[in-house]
Amino acid sequence: MTQTQALKQYNLVWEGQSLNSSESMPCGGGDIGLNVWVENGDICLYIARSGTFDENNSMPKLGRIRIKCSPNSFEGRIFRQELDLKTGSIIISGQNGKHTTEVRVWVDVFSPVIHAEMTSNQKINIEVIYETWRFEDRLLQENESFGNSYKWAPPEGLKTKKDEIGFQDSAVLFYHRNTGETVFDVSVRQQTMDSVKHLMFDPLKNLTFGGKLEGDDFIAAGNTEGEHLSFGYKGWKIESKSPVEEQSFEIYLHTGQYENKTDWDSALESLISECKKKKRTARSETLTWWQNYWERSFIYINPENRNEDEPEWQVGRNYQLFRYMLGCNAYG
Repeated sequence: MTQTQALKQYNLVWEGQSLNSSESMPCGGGDIGLNVWVENGDICLYIARSGTFDENNSMPKLGRIRIKCSPNSFEGRIFRQELDLKTGSIIISGQNGKHTTEVRVWVDVFSPVIHAEMTSNQKINIEVIYETWRFEDRLLQENESFGNSYKWAPPEGLKTKKDEIGFQDSAVLFYHRNTGETVFDVSVRQQTMDSVKHLMFDPLKNLTFGGKLEGDDFIAAGNTEGEHLSFGYKGWKIESKSPVEEQSFEIYLHTGQYENKTDWDSALESLISECKKKKRTARSETLTWWQNYWERSFIYINPENRNEDEPEWQVGRNYQLFRYMLGCNAYG
């Protein structure tokens, strides 16, 4: 058995859809992480990236992506979602009658770009929706500060400040920019160190993070809204201009500290321009990275005798899955 054959047996395969995000698969590359699942025929992605700290020093998700296909083969009786360890990607396929669709989700290891590629045996309409509950300032509820620097002693009225989201031609631009007082300012004042504050590095001041959702032959298609876990959310939708058999879209992410938002805009556009120049080779370079990653070191226990009920095989599988998680955020 070759190294590739041994690794493939540890792929996770689901033949049923998820109830919610708690039943998701991990995907990632570079310093980007995704939760990927299919719920009621919709493909959903939660986006996270290292270093995206808000005013309270919490690291919020960068939003949720919802993919809708019409007609939707994921509403049929045949469904499959596979975590492909070798390629660092998730492959989702469905069949409804004679109609089949496959979607591959992967992240560029070397550039902060998320890719989704769809193929179908008949022409379909595709909707891609950027969803967030941070479309307005919101008071943090009891115990919600556990994930930021205030922990168990948040000041009264502490808020999560809103993101800025909107259409930019046929794309969706979204970002959070730290403004006003941050937990860094509060900490310096609490420690009576204001006299030397100008000598300190402030990692939160003007930190701006977000990105752009776009794809060839997509158009802006209005807004959506809904409720999740008692919180309302809004969505910004793009859709294919016309029914197609193949379609793809990308999400470009950028994080940095800038004196003004215009500089962040320019940096994001430069990033997008450079990534598009390398688009043809991005997939092969990412595949090569994963191949080298798996071949660098490995441990297989009883690979010639797969028995998922044996603790030895389970230990071997868990080892591969943990290494995969490390690879998903190798540069984070």
